[in-house]
Amino acid sequence: MQIDITFKNMDSTDALKDYASKRLSKLDRYIDRPTEVHIVLSVEKRRHKADVTLSADGVVINAVEITEDMYSAIDMVMDKLERQLKKHKEKLQDKKGPAKTALPAKTGPGEEASGPRVVYERDYFVKPMSVDEAILQIDVAQRDFVIFQNTDTQQINLIYKRQDGDLGLVEPLL
Repeated sequence: MQIDITFKNMDSTDALKDYASKRLSKLDRYIDRPTEVHIVLSVEKRRHKADVTLSADGVVINAVEITEDMYSAIDMVMDKLERQLKKHKEKLQDKKGPAKTALPAKTGPGEEASGPRVVYERDYFVKPMSVDEAILQIDVAQRDFVIFQNTDTQQINLIYKRQDGDLGLVEPLL
């Protein structure tokens, strides 16, 4: 894998280069052929932006994340890139033919699970911010939801895009 890392409005550090390269190496299992990866790490005021463009198997995949911390931006953009690569690989496998079917999960001896199952689980970095900042994060990062620690109440909150286009806010009851 050929990796090209560019720094804009910030100093080039070996620590960031090594961290990004280490996170990229985990994506090798989704890529069959050698690829080119271009990473642009930039800072504008307090916004840290990680932009990754990956060219593999004749396909170009791009992912962008903006946060207040460069390491979390790299983590989030790599997670986004991994999801896109998984989706692309699944599409390729669907075109090639049916894959092996997975066995249903077991709940106990001889019992099969009924109902929904957890397909994807991810660690999520929860940052302290106001509700207004969370709304901006949804717009800027083009996400469907943001989990954050409300700076006014110090509680974990969830803000999400509703199907009608509005935003929903979930606050815990104490």
